Amino acid sequence: MERMPPEWEELAPGVSVLRLYRTGISPDWPRIVILILSADKFQEFEDDPVGFENGYHLYPEQPVLWASTCQKPPEGKGIPKVSQDSRWMVTILHSPVSVIASAACALEASDAKKNL
Repeated sequence: MERMPPEWEELAPGVSVLRLYRTGISPDWPRIVILILSADKFQEFEDDPVGFENGYHLYPEQPVLWASTCQKPPEGKGIPKVSQDSRWMVTILHSPVSVIASAACALEASDAKKNL
């Protein structure tokens, strides 16, 4: 696989991806991607991570067959509530057997724009 410098790609409105596994800063396995998602696209990802991955081709070289539930910070006393329009940063690890695990945290709108 040819190595390239890290670069954000906009796959669709509300869906940006940084494919670290295509750079020299990440190993081939696990294959790591970072997403910046709008609130509605994050909900789409949470509802069906395998369908989301296969629909947006996050890993075009090897489609995903199974996904664990996306891990997020808890909600509760002393933890700031996430606003309805927050954007989300999601990190996904893809294994050689086509399984993904993911974790996400909400971003303030201004923070998400700084990262792109």
